[in-house]
Amino acid sequence: MSENNTKSGRVRMAYIGCWYKNDMYSHNCSGLVDSLRGSGMNIDVITSNCRCFSSAQKFSISKDELINQNCVAVTLPHAPRSPGRSHGVAKQLAVKVLRLDLWLAILRGVFFYSRARRADVIHFDQVLEAFGCVPFVVLLILASITGKRVVVTVHEIDPIQREHKGLNRLYSRCAEVLAYSENMRQQLVALGVPSDKVHVIKYGTEIPKLEGAIRRNYLFFGGHFIQHGKGYAELVDALVLVKERGVKIHTVIYVGHGCNGLKEAKELAESKCLSDVLEWQEFYTRDQLAHVYQACKVCIVPFSGGSARHPLTCAMVNATPVIATRKADIPEYLGDLGIYVEGSARSIADAICEIENGVVDLATLGKRMREKALAELDYHKIADELSGMYSRVSANRPLVQINEAA
Repeated sequence: MSENNTKSGRVRMAYIGCWYKNDMYSHNCSGLVDSLRGSGMNIDVITSNCRCFSSAQKFSISKDELINQNCVAVTLPHAPRSPGRSHGVAKQLAVKVLRLDLWLAILRGVFFYSRARRADVIHFDQVLEAFGCVPFVVLLILASITGKRVVVTVHEIDPIQREHKGLNRLYSRCAEVLAYSENMRQQLVALGVPSDKVHVIKYGTEIPKLEGAIRRNYLFFGGHFIQHGKGYAELVDALVLVKERGVKIHTVIYVGHGCNGLKEAKELAESKCLSDVLEWQEFYTRDQLAHVYQACKVCIVPFSGGSARHPLTCAMVNATPVIATRKADIPEYLGDLGIYVEGSARSIADAICEIENGVVDLATLGKRMREKALAELDYHKIADELSGMYSRVSANRPLVQINEAA
């Protein structure tokens, strides 16, 4: 760190993460960065094209694919680990024989470091693929050699971390390893990340005004893999039961851009004669989410895996009650404010019918959820905590946990 930065208390940051305007992870990345910049921090955003980008297979990124141009882009083609026929025979062979996916991931990590090397602290948002474990480990090794301080937030466990557990020991070189739940922290520790290195913070959200909209719909978030861990099949069967009981509801399903399994998911709903009660949306931008959630009386999150942080935090801050399982990160965020179900179609249907029969006081429940979100999830509050952590990290002070696990 430069002497001027040390004396002024200003830390020059490089934040590496998703900046694609049509992705859920970019909501969190851009929200945090905006709050940190608003507090006066000097932050360089570094991003790259990934599977979600329409330019994923090119050495370029279209301007209209990014949230804004206030970033530096690493433009390398994306090579999936298991390319299908649609990717072409040449790419299939290049990945299988030459491990093109691995070489591109290594090169991406080198480029990430090259763009971030002037920063005092480098913060990496680990998700998957372009922002997965391999690019991060390469970045971390290069930063360690040059004495740079690295912070990583792990959103998802990369499959390669499970296949090659030795990689997880390298996380000990980080200044901080952050997880958005105790559940994720325990997963990382089980894989070999030192337990004293992993600390828990909250997944934040913007605080919109409540518009006083009439709440009519139910809402379900399918993510990028709608049929993996989201409870989608159970939701479909639950809606069939609700319809058979003569209860009329309208459910909006929205997914991440380029969602895997979307065609099959729609076909399943159609085969169950649910087309008249479902509305499909591929994606909502960060600016649209408040309006969408406030138009819904309940958000349904019957997840069996993953994190569910995105729909949970959106629902909480918009005073939208949640029907949910107690899986993944859900209880850590909802506490005692969830309308909890065990995850079967019947349990979801029973919860919906109780709501439609007026058994649940949705207004009071939504108000309490909003209050909890205001107290715990505001981006500005989380940005303040991160700013303090960056200052300690850059000054090589003892690392301390910035938030106790829920």
